[in-house]
This record gives sequence, structure tokens and C-alpha cells, in this order.
Amino acid sequence: MHDTLFLVQPFILPSSAENQIQMKQFFTMLFLLSLVYTGLSQNYFACGVETGEWNYDTVFVQCDVQIPDGQTLQIAPGTRVVFTGYYSLLVQGTLKALGQSADSIAFTVADTTGFGNMHSTEGGWNGIRIEDVSENNDSTQFAFCRFSYGKAAGDSANCYGGAVRIKRFNKISFRHSSFRNNYSFLSGGAVYAFKSNLIIENCVVADNDAGNDGMVYGYGGGLCFVSSDPVVRKNLFYANSSTGVGGAASFEFSRPVMLDCIIRNNYSALGGGLCFLRSQPDKQVANLLIINNEAKFFGGGIANLTATTVMSNATITGNLAPMGGGYYCNEYAHAKLHNSILWGNIAYDTLGSQVWIWDVNSMPGFYHTIVEGGIPWFGGSTFQGDFVNCPDLDPLFNQPELGDYSLAAASPAINTANKDFGIFELPVSDLAGHNRLMYGQLDMGAYEYQGFVDLKSVSENETKLDLYPIPVTENSVLAVSSPADASCTLRISNGSGKVIVVTEIVMKQGRNQWNLNNIITGKQLTKGIYLLEIKGQNTWLKLKFVV
Repeated sequence: MHDTLFLVQPFILPSSAENQIQMKQFFTMLFLLSLVYTGLSQNYFACGVETGEWNYDTVFVQCDVQIPDGQTLQIAPGTRVVFTGYYSLLVQGTLKALGQSADSIAFTVADTTGFGNMHSTEGGWNGIRIEDVSENNDSTQFAFCRFSYGKAAGDSANCYGGAVRIKRFNKISFRHSSFRNNYSFLSGGAVYAFKSNLIIENCVVADNDAGNDGMVYGYGGGLCFVSSDPVVRKNLFYANSSTGVGGAASFEFSRPVMLDCIIRNNYSALGGGLCFLRSQPDKQVANLLIINNEAKFFGGGIANLTATTVMSNATITGNLAPMGGGYYCNEYAHAKLHNSILWGNIAYDTLGSQVWIWDVNSMPGFYHTIVEGGIPWFGGSTFQGDFVNCPDLDPLFNQPELGDYSLAAASPAINTANKDFGIFELPVSDLAGHNRLMYGQLDMGAYEYQGFVDLKSVSENETKLDLYPIPVTENSVLAVSSPADASCTLRISNGSGKVIVVTEIVMKQGRNQWNLNNIITGKQLTKGIYLLEIKGQNTWLKLKFVV
């Protein structure tokens, strides 16, 4: 390739007040020229209507870019999309930005000078805008993408969604991506969605901010959903902040599925971690670790405002607020917390360290949940809700000082939760991806204990055969309840009916249990379906299981 010579006019330093601006423009120009010179054929300058494919080292966006209705733009793995000013990418058709784990796609700005000035558009780019896209278009997808220094500021129409703003479009997903250092003057520091049912999973949402120094408060430091039913799954939220509600995320008039997320070290005025407001969420909200978040006023961990949030298997600990260190309810909030751990949260008012109830019309309920201090430690209005099987016992986390909030072997949270509470179907795995149902029982909190434990006794008059977990693992336990002492024959057959194991077992009255590996010693069960049978005095108990 021939060398390319760039001629640059001599730059004379001005003596006027414009010196700083011209210097900034000069160095930005040199930066762009140097990138072009080092790889002319691998870079592209985008402006206006763009379709087809961006398969370059760097795409420099020099003005607003639009993907027309019915058209597609595809961005190749490894491409850096660099906005040279406060420009946006408007999607009216389809955008496919599908990177790879070792070859991600980046969306960022060339010069971040002035990004910290919330009253200026300087230092950022104007985000990806996906609004009122026809459902006839294919889905817009992002995978292994990095979004940074998106800025929603300036006029009121641009104050939502620092990196991405979505309105009235459902066919969109973000997977294995990160949102860092984005800002919105109002709502959704990283992402704002209105009437849009998107998917965000396996993503990192960190160091994003929403809000300003005026009287209009920011919602959702990381993510903000309004009138939307998103799927938010397997994400990490940390160090996000908002001036109003929901440091990590806020859900207004929304019904999210929220599973397997870690929410830590976020900050807001209300709901340092999460805020649900004016919502009646009835889908799965479970397996959440909500730790070390802070609120300026109420609800260090979670705030429920006119919301009936139903949540299960959350570990809420180490959060801080003046009132309601862990959990806050206001304005007819009838939120329900099941199978969870509410422990070690801090409030300036000791009586409200775990829960604060603002008004007499709010009636939260707690079920099979460890609650430090119990009802006497609730602050605010008199508690009028349900409080069912909620012990005030140390949950015995393994090593919380190292970020390990799994359960130690002696934890009172093991095998004491309710596996069928009739609201939504519980997930099959815990936050760590382990089997959620062990030995036929469910644990409190985000993590299911995986070691061997003694099963709780059952009625002596009940005859029952259990094998947990399935598919069978080295920890699988066979449990049989017997109305009387008895000698029985145990038999295991494969899917073809061939008997693999025959042995005699002795049962005592009540609950009996054996490690399955001890029963099938010397036998190898290959993958497949098996039938386990136990012959008592008068009948056979039968159970199918999978290896």
C-alpha cells in the first residue's frame, strides 16, 4: 500500500478566550488523522443513511446515522464505533451487533472532555435510539458489546437512556455485554425502555448515573423500565447511582422477570439497589443477591412504592439507609417476600434497620424468611401484614467478608423454605447455577446449600418415596417414610426393564434416608431413565429418575 501524506494547515495558538476550544479541536483532529494514517483501509467514516455491513477496525461516526425502515446494518466482531461528536445512531430498521467473547464490539466517543458536566452534551455521544420501529422488521440484537460514555442531556427529548433509548419496540436483546460510564439527565443512566419488552442477560451494568441537580429526580441509575415487561437475567449491577429511585434499576408500571442477578454497591435517594413503583409484578423475581447498597433516605436494598412486588429467594444484607436499611414500603405497597434472608442491614434508626413502613395503607408480607430482629425491629407505621415462619436466626453465611454469601452447613436457612407458594414457578437452579431443590426441600436465600444434610422428619403415618436431586448426582439421597419398622426389597431397572440393582434395606418407623451411591455400590448408571422400586409388606413404591 502506498504511503499517504496528510497536509495540515499550520496551527497558530490564538490569544483570545477561544484558545481552549481550538486546542481541543486541534488535538481531536490529530487523533483522528493518526488513526486513519495507521490503517487507512481498515477504517470507515459514517454519516447519514447506513446499511449493509460495518466490517472495519474503527467506524468514525461524523454525524447522526440512520438505519431506514426495512433495512439492516450489521456490525462485525472487533469493530470499534467511535462517535466524533454528540451524534446518535437511529434504528428504524434492524441492527445486528453480534460480537464474540474474544472479539467484542465497542460503542464510545472520541473525546470524553466535559462528560462530567450534566448541563452540557460535551464528552459523550447521543446513544442508540430505537423508537417506534415497525414489528415487520427483524429483531435488533446486541451480543458481546461494550457501551461507554453515552450521554442523554441537552433538550428534554434527549434526557432518557444514556447509551440506549427504546420506545414501543419489543424485538430487542442484549447479551454478554457491558454498560459502563453512561449518563442520563433524567432516567436510565445506561438504558431506558418505554413500552418495550426487551431481554438483558449476562450483562455488566456499572458506574452509570441518572439524575441532575434540580428538582426533577433521576430514575434507574443503570436501567429504567416504564410500562415494560422485560427479562432481566444473570446480570451484575454495581456502582450505579440515581438522584431519585433505583440505584441499579427501576421498574415503573412494569412486570419484569428478574432472575439470578447480583446488585451491589449502588446508590439512590430511595431504593439504593432496586425500586418497584406503581407496579403489580407477578412474574419470577428470584435468586437475587442485594448487598452493600445505600439510600439517601429510605430502602437501602429495595424500595416498593405503590407496588405489589412478589420476590423469592433473595439475600438482602449489608445495605444502608437512614430508615429501612434493607426493605422499604410506601403508598399502598403490598409487597411479598418469600424464602429470603433479610439480615445485617443498617439504619440510623435501629428499629428500622431491616424494614421501614411509611404509611398505614402499606401491608408487606414475609413468608419463610429470616428477618433479623423480627417485627420489633420494623420501623415506621405499625406492621399489619403477614409474618409466617420467619425466624430471627443468624443465617450463617460462609465468608461474607470475601463476598461468599452461600450457606454454612449449620445454617437455619437450609431446608426451611416453602417450595410451593402458588405465585410463580420457582427457578430450577439457584444464583450459582446449582440445583435449587435439594433433598426435597428448599433453602432460604439466593444460594442453595449443596452438601449433605439430615432431612426433617415427616409424619409417621405418611408413606412416601423421594429421590433428590434429579438428575442424579453424587449427593443424591433416597428418602422413604415408613409407617412401621420393615425389611424391604429395593430394585432399580433401566429403561429397557433390565434389573440393575437388587438389595435388601431395613427401614425404621418414620423417615429413612440413604445416599444413593451407597446403595448402588459397584454399579455404573449410564445416562438415561431408570425405575426405582421398593417392596414393602403389601405394596411396591415406584419412582422414575434420570441420570
